[in-house]
Amino acid sequence: MTSRRGASHVRPRPPSSGRPVQAVKVRAPDSRRIRQHRGLDARRPRAPLVTRTLLAISVVLLAGAAFVLASGGIGPILSSLGASFQSAVGRLTATPVPTDSTLPPTDSPRIASPKQPYTNEEMVNLAITVPGEAVGDPAARLRIYLALEGLEPAPVGEWPVGSTSLMVIPFELEKGRNVISATLVRSATDESEHSPIIIWILDLNPPKINIESPKDGADVETPEALIRGSTQAETTLIARNAANSASISTVAARDGSFEFQLPLVQGDNEIEITATDPAGNRNTKKLNLVQGSTEMRINLRASAYTISVKNHPSSLQLVVVVRDPSGDPIAGATAFFTLQIPGLAPISNELVTGADGRATFTTPLIGELETGSGVGTVLVTSETYGEKTDRVTLNFVK
Repeated sequence: MTSRRGASHVRPRPPSSGRPVQAVKVRAPDSRRIRQHRGLDARRPRAPLVTRTLLAISVVLLAGAAFVLASGGIGPILSSLGASFQSAVGRLTATPVPTDSTLPPTDSPRIASPKQPYTNEEMVNLAITVPGEAVGDPAARLRIYLALEGLEPAPVGEWPVGSTSLMVIPFELEKGRNVISATLVRSATDESEHSPIIIWILDLNPPKINIESPKDGADVETPEALIRGSTQAETTLIARNAANSASISTVAARDGSFEFQLPLVQGDNEIEITATDPAGNRNTKKLNLVQGSTEMRINLRASAYTISVKNHPSSLQLVVVVRDPSGDPIAGATAFFTLQIPGLAPISNELVTGADGRATFTTPLIGELETGSGVGTVLVTSETYGEKTDRVTLNFVK
């Protein structure tokens, strides 16, 4: 038995696993590695620019506040700023102190424009509004200027300003275009700008009436006549048919053209057209039309109108077409042809129109022809419409 004095104080080891135990060696921290870790911290994302800016401003404001508190508070600063601002505003908005200046008012008069610038009255009234500063001033006068076509404005008269702001001045116009303006004067020179111009046009000539269609005395087959023509621009026209008392009115366009339809009666229609221009001048023209004419229509034609006496054709032909007033062909009408040719005896023949209202006369050209003028005529007779003639002129050349 082993004595206690020689006994070992070594703590018992745990049972062995059979593997060798590795020794663990603890080292002190490496200063280089610590600096590397701090570098990793520096690479973290920085705060946004806006945030950093706000932080900088906050710092400045805090420093400013500290300065203000240290210098006695913000009241004196605000008071100083307010006094400076009021002084600047006062200089900008201060009302000028009245002086002894006798400068006249610069407002110009106003002339009322006419509703219709055209007139045939040589004397018109100008309604002029005077600036309020001049009303009742015995030294103030209105000066009227007139500019005619192609001329510069020239003063034509002066009128003293009355006790009211509205003045009515009789004014005599010149023929044609009158451009009128006014100024306010107290001495020999104008003391105001010219007023806006107004224009009067003195027109003493009645408007011309030109009827383009139908012509005076024409036959019209339709129950209404379409009348076209021209006159002065913006002229009012009134047409009246005495046969049936029908009337119509219209206004000419800016180019002066006009047209209107007027009902007709069978037979004669006398139409009176009255034109009144913008100035009030008036003119009248009459137009006679026949509706549903009772006359037949005939039309004579030749196969040639210029004929060589040396190399003339072997024959010459005259053709007549006969129609009733409505334009339908007339059958059975008698057509008596006569042909006069230089160098030959007169040639004639009588024929009857066919269903197409046509009759054809053909004659041979035999003999010695001479140069000169020849004539072909036809006399057509109808039991319903009576007689009517037509003719053509023939030229015989070398």
